[in-house]
Amino acid sequence: MHETPQIPPHPSSPPVMPETAPQVVLWYKVYLGFLCFLYFVVMAAGSLPLILDLSEEDLDGMPPMLVAILYVGIGGVFFIVSLIGFFLKRSPGPWVFHLVMICLGMTGCTIIFSIPLLIFWIKPETKMWFGRNP
Repeated sequence: MHETPQIPPHPSSPPVMPETAPQVVLWYKVYLGFLCFLYFVVMAAGSLPLILDLSEEDLDGMPPMLVAILYVGIGGVFFIVSLIGFFLKRSPGPWVFHLVMICLGMTGCTIIFSIPLLIFWIKPETKMWFGRNP
């Protein structure tokens, strides 16, 4: 019998999305959960000046209401952004969103998790799983 030779896909054709997720996707979700926890702690810490009835002298001259607004506001925004990452569908756009979230983690205490995640996130198999060309 004579077999028909397989023609490789055209370079500009969309990549085939694998069925199973790379291991880094699971670890990324753990990382997102940890970020959500951290930003929730920031929001809780922001409410402490009001709950404990701290004075401006206790906060080095900062009004307690301003401290609460800043911490709760900033913590809340980053909490919601981190939470959104759990609900994004698998497509090329969310891969970039997740990459930005990993890079944001490089600015603080989560850098020890962000660097290994970044190394594995930019690998071709992860890009292909999200439908990006490697």
